[in-house]
Amino acid sequence: MPKIYEYKCDICGFDLPEGWGGCMYVEDDNGKRITCDHPCEGEAIGNVLGKNPSKELLKKRVGFNSDCICLDCLHQFKADLSSKGLKDKDKRECPKCKSEKVKTISELVNKPCPKCHKGTIKEIETGIWT
Repeated sequence: MPKIYEYKCDICGFDLPEGWGGCMYVEDDNGKRITCDHPCEGEAIGNVLGKNPSKELLKKRVGFNSDCICLDCLHQFKADLSSKGLKDKDKRECPKCKSEKVKTISELVNKPCPKCHKGTIKEIETGIWT
């Protein structure tokens, strides 16, 4: 079971979504992403893809939406951006201003705050597990 974290600047208090950086999803037949709530991801996937979907179907239609922020306009959104060197499923682009200066929350931990540029984004344990 994953720990829940707060993500915030140690100077200005600017905060990002609480959690573990995003959520798993499954795409329905129309390409709509349906969030798979933890710890019932398998049930959500089965409801959409049926019992015992092939590995190929799982690879094609299951992913992880990372919590993201645009460093230019500070718009926060979700996108399937790989943090393991794999090809990003979504374009690394802000849906609001079209900037390509987009980072996931995990990429911002211990980096300069995108708002005040003085503090550092910290990952703070909440003491909550899911």
